[in-house]
Amino acid sequence: MSLRIYIPQDTTARALGADELVAAFLAEAKRRGVELDIIRNGSRGAFWLEPLVEVESDQGRQAFGPVAVEDVAGLFDAGFPLANKHALALGPVDEIPWLKKQQRLTFERAGLGDPLSIEHYR
Repeated sequence: MSLRIYIPQDTTARALGADELVAAFLAEAKRRGVELDIIRNGSRGAFWLEPLVEVESDQGRQAFGPVAVEDVAGLFDAGFPLANKHALALGPVDEIPWLKKQQRLTFERAGLGDPLSIEHYR
């Protein structure tokens, strides 16, 4: 079973290095023999946390951010995806205070899936 992580593909995240981050995660995972499934989602709008990396887990999505290319090896060294003690670990995405206090209507599903995937739309 592969590890599913989400890295935004919107302009802000890309300007902050999200594309290079995807390459770094894939290279580090390959080096360590970890199978990754990276989904390029949309941003949740917390731009000061971008690139925000989300990891799918039994406890819901866990957040790490803002993540830079030079952080990737350290995340894996700390036990990524269970790197709960890492300085970039933010806990469950839904518990991030700025996101938790929002009531999203129009953009309720923003950041949850690949905006270019018809399967995620369905």
